[in-house]
Amino acid sequence: MIPIGDDEGRPPVVPFVVYALIALNVWVFFQELSAPDPDRFINAFATIPFDVTHGVALDPPSPPFPPLTIVTSMFLHGGWLHIGFNMLYLFVFGPAIEYVCGHVRFLAYYLLCGIVGGIAEIAVAPWSHVPALGASGAIAGILGGYIVCFPFARIRTIVPLGWFPLFVRLPALLVIGLWALSQFVTGFGTISDRAAESVGGTAYFAHIGGFCAGVFLIAQMTRRRQRAAW
Repeated sequence: MIPIGDDEGRPPVVPFVVYALIALNVWVFFQELSAPDPDRFINAFATIPFDVTHGVALDPPSPPFPPLTIVTSMFLHGGWLHIGFNMLYLFVFGPAIEYVCGHVRFLAYYLLCGIVGGIAEIAVAPWSHVPALGASGAIAGILGGYIVCFPFARIRTIVPLGWFPLFVRLPALLVIGLWALSQFVTGFGTISDRAAESVGGTAYFAHIGGFCAGVFLIAQMTRRRQRAAW
């Protein structure tokens, strides 16, 4: 299922932080593409679990304090599909959460969810030398917050049926719930095989950690009066 919008309507304020995050992610992605050595660029700013757990700092421009790469890695992506789907989910679900949190608290919420997701991925594979990158943990947090705040919002969704797209409106509880279930089942189902990295290169535990952080943090971040007004 591919979400393309919701029927809640746009918030009454412009989601500046969502748009800024999308612009920043896209800008960094083009820096990756135009770098003389894209692999070196990614290694410098991605999270390498072994380096974080063993205090290994790479040469500049990599951060001198390895745990800082948990933040820098959130703005890197591994390809067009990776950034495309992440930014689509941020665009669809982010504005509602930015509205109920407020601009500043939404940014803090986004970063905290991404950091928790990064820590979860490191905790599961602290020996891994494979770079972890992407905004998926932070966006998983937004999904966690959305399913708490708007479980019955109708999400406009594309369901591929072979070569034919089916356009349907489904409750957020179903769309996000099925996504979360797949992350938990796949992540915990492959935990014993994580000698190097997640199956297929997907950081399932970054998703799980970010989603759980989003579910638990949204109550502290939400401005209840504005949520009720919307």
